[in-house]
Amino acid sequence: MTTLTAQPNRIAQYWALTKPRVTQLAVFCAVIGMFLSSPALPDWRRVVFGTLGIWLLAGAAFAINCLVEREIDSRMARTARRPLARGEITVAQTLMFSGVIGGLGMWVLYTLVNPLTMWLTFATFVGYAIIYTIILKPATPQNIVIGGLAGAMPPALGWAAIANDVPMQAWVLVMIIFIWTPPHFWALAMYRRDDYA
Repeated sequence: MTTLTAQPNRIAQYWALTKPRVTQLAVFCAVIGMFLSSPALPDWRRVVFGTLGIWLLAGAAFAINCLVEREIDSRMARTARRPLARGEITVAQTLMFSGVIGGLGMWVLYTLVNPLTMWLTFATFVGYAIIYTIILKPATPQNIVIGGLAGAMPPALGWAAIANDVPMQAWVLVMIIFIWTPPHFWALAMYRRDDYA
């Protein structure tokens, strides 16, 4: 008797590494920044390519986050089904995936949008994947207060994509999200107290 086992859907696993629901929220905030940056409708090409590039770099940052936190994720009910937590994707595969989509995102932003947006989005990648995930999270319970700036950056990224500038209005949008981030996280942590313990 032959037992058939279902092969994991590799595309779905890589998609899950990008934390698509969180990425959608970040990209939505970037698109809002795009439309607020100009009194007229923005150039549709910059909207499309800016959205794509920001999406790719955000997905790359989330993949690194999943990689670094794979052991913690495996112990939390909310995150235990992530592909790295279950051992379905290797470290090397994750690094390669993150490098490819992150590099593609940087290329799209640099060549099809503008260098300012690429550098700001790359700085956001570094802020989230390295400073927040690798340095701050293990070091201090105040990591969300300090590291929340990376998650608040999308409106400025979208604004830069259209205007090739980041004026005070864009930073006000960033600050609104930045101030909202800690209470949002603390509410989640209180609701899922057993997981976060």
